[in-house]
Amino acid sequence: MSLKKKRCLRQSTESGQVEWATGLFFLLFLGILLCTVLQVDIYRCSARYLEDALALSNLASAVVDVEEYGISHTLTIRDPLQAYERYQAAVKGNLDLDENWECGAVRMISGPVNIVNYTVYNVKDSAVEIYRFDENGLMTRWNETLGTAAAPNGVLIESTGVYSEITYEVEGLFGVKVRARKGKLADIVADTEQKNN
Repeated sequence: MSLKKKRCLRQSTESGQVEWATGLFFLLFLGILLCTVLQVDIYRCSARYLEDALALSNLASAVVDVEEYGISHTLTIRDPLQAYERYQAAVKGNLDLDENWECGAVRMISGPVNIVNYTVYNVKDSAVEIYRFDENGLMTRWNETLGTAAAPNGVLIESTGVYSEITYEVEGLFGVKVRARKGKLADIVADTEQKNN
């Protein structure tokens, strides 16, 4: 058996073929980069829109007990169940949701909105009374001490407040849907100058 050396024939390339391929590759890269930037901008706008709507909904639901505040200058949410119902109505109104909890502005929210967590934190002296509603609307109640209680986003509870978290779908470019989750804590803080006078 004889081994023969095979020679590779050099293929001739036309002038400008390399430049054309490089230019095409650059345009393809630029198109992908532009699509990525647009997709991230859609997600960022959606997150800001939802954060504002959650903050407003939390504050709308946090109706304090005026009688308790008049007596002890302590801000508390008297009826957490009524606060949860107010929250649901506020979310529907702020996000313009229909009876199926779907939004008309499909670019911002492209699927149904689900309330995953709604929690009321009532701070009295050094105790925190916590009422949490899960995704099924079931309430659990427990107490913690001030300084150890934290919201699911990691923020320590220092005053009476409301935390809520929702999930929703965002449709991006080319019909890609991404499940997003957004949570927000809204504190209710008394005016300390009036309290001291």
